[in-house]
This record gives sequence, C-alpha cells and structure tokens, in this order.
Amino acid sequence: PHCSGQSPSDHGQFSSERFAFLFKPGHYNVEVPVGYYTQVAGLGDSPTDVVFTSSKGVYAEESSRSISPGSLDTFWRAAEGFQTDADFPWIIGQRGGMIWAVSQGANLRRAVVTNNLFLYEFRPIEKAADFASGGFLGNVLVKGTADSGSQQQFLTRNSEVGSWASGVWNLVFVGTPGAPASHCGVNKFSEEHPYTTVETAPVIAEKPFITIDKAGKYSLNVPSIMRDRKGVDFKTGKKVDFEHVYVAKAENDTA
Repeated sequence: PHCSGQSPSDHGQFSSERFAFLFKPGHYNVEVPVGYYTQVAGLGDSPTDVVFTSSKGVYAEESSRSISPGSLDTFWRAAEGFQTDADFPWIIGQRGGMIWAVSQGANLRRAVVTNNLFLYEFRPIEKAADFASGGFLGNVLVKGTADSGSQQQFLTRNSEVGSWASGVWNLVFVGTPGAPASHCGVNKFSEEHPYTTVETAPVIAEKPFITIDKAGKYSLNVPSIMRDRKGVDFKTGKKVDFEHVYVAKAENDTA
C-alpha cells in the first residue's frame, strides 16, 4: 500500500542500470527509496554526520505489493553511513520508523535508526505479514525496536537494538546487545522464536568506506581488526588517500 507511485513499479528488477547515491555530511529532508542494484552511502566520518529527517528517509520496500512473494525477491541493494530519523507509521498503531523489507543480497551497515526498524511489510486489510527471507545488519544502532516480523532468517552482527521482535525460522545474532537470548523452536504463548545468539564476534573488521572532508577530499577508511567485539563501533580506522587506491572503471575492468 505504501510503495505505489514508485517508478518502475518493480523497482528496477533485471535492469541493466547501476546506481550509487553518495550524500555529503549534512541534514536531508528527502525520501530515498532504494531499488535494485542501488547503493546509498553517507560520506561522513560518523553515521551521525549524514542525517535524514524526512518521514521515510532511506528505505526499501517490496515491489510485489502482495503477501506472496512479498519481499522474497527484494535483492541486490545496500545502504550505509547515515542516521535516519524516519517516523513513518508502516504498521498502524505502532511507533513509526525505517523500513528495510528485503531478502538477501541487501545489507544495511554503519547506520543509526532513531526510531523503530521494520524488516518486513505488513498488510493491514488482510491483517497479514508479507513473506520475507533473509538479510544482514552490521554495525547498526537501532534505538527503538527491530521488528523482524515474517523474516524467515536474518543475521545481525555487532549491532545494538533497544529490543527485538518476532522472526520465523532462524535468526542469528553475533555481538549484539539487546538481542534476545538463544531459543530453540517457537513458543507462541511466550512470543519466543528460533534465535541463535553469540555473545561476541571473535575476530572482525568492518567493511572499508568512503568519506569526504570540508576541502572536498575523498578518503578510503579501513577499519581495524578487532577481537571479541560487542556492539557498534563507528571509528574511521586508517584513512587512505585515493592516490593510493585502485578505482575500477567499467571500460577497463571486468567483474
């Protein structure tokens, strides 16, 4: 019900186009729907340097607008390096927030979500949650509730959540304060779901990311290797000048 009006209606599935939207530090009152083959990235040293103040902010919805397939084919997109103050009421009667209703190949990293985070889409008329199957959160701070709803499986690594709700088959948490305790099987009476929770990440290094300074100079930031890590870490790591970075070009390089 919320994604009508986006063009194309399938959000670019099977398109040959590729997009990257890079946001310099600042505040943005814009809606940023993330479709197929698209990356959205903030260029600040910290996620809080790039803030989306609009109702939806950066978001990913399913394109099917149906219970099945729902989000089962919502792949190949990514977002990182920003704070979202989104408060859109994706589910009537609940506190609003950001939606990232995806299934695999669609990571959300190095972000701050000041309200709730919804990892699926809910259909109020049918009173049913649309299908969703898999995704990845890494180094994400969710100040409200992360609601996985109908997600069949999901991996959350070195993040922090105010609380976690729902899930279906296999949700895994590594080094994530606020995650539910490990539990085998479903208990409908106590609202417990199949969770596997690991206290810390034994060895981890975050993905390198790009920043820009006030002079307009770009740097590649390479986070350090850390051991037994728990929670988010927004340090920049080692800054590398782009004079020392190989930048691939479509006319010269193959994937």
